Amino acid sequence: MISRLPIIGVMGSHQKEWPELAVPLGKLIAEHGYHLLTGAGGGVMASVSKAFVEYQHRDGMCIGIVPTQEYNGALVPSDEYPNPYLELPIVTPLDNKALSDTVPYSRNYVNVMTSNALVILPGDHGTQNEVSLGLMFKKPMVMLGPEKAFEKFPEKHTRVDTIDEVKVFLEKATAEFRK
Repeated sequence: MISRLPIIGVMGSHQKEWPELAVPLGKLIAEHGYHLLTGAGGGVMASVSKAFVEYQHRDGMCIGIVPTQEYNGALVPSDEYPNPYLELPIVTPLDNKALSDTVPYSRNYVNVMTSNALVILPGDHGTQNEVSLGLMFKKPMVMLGPEKAFEKFPEKHTRVDTIDEVKVFLEKATAEFRK
């Protein structure tokens, strides 16, 4: 049975791993009794998931929201999704990313809406879309990484530089859930 623990969504680049951020973040989430949720792919998603599952004495599970369609309707290649660290893959009939603002539905909605709090690492359009959705759905959210990595993000949100600051954010953001 899955424990009733807060779900922390980690969003970021599907190409770049950002190990200096993702590895300590994955360990933090595992050490402090959270489930981890990602978009199930490579890059940040794989890096944070690997660090999370390698932590031996954790209570949480590694959850991934797996897309099944590309923009043209073709299935996402199975070698891209899910990454090998997922313990609970949730397969959706949704695209990788929103096609446009007029066709906004993608797995990003599931990523954001399922998470109790979001930690945003550097990324591109898909990550920016998740930040917009997080704001729309009023999700507690913090950005972790260099300020320059978030310059193209249209919305400004709280940004931190250290894992300790993320820890404090997560404790506050999930306090109500843990009551």
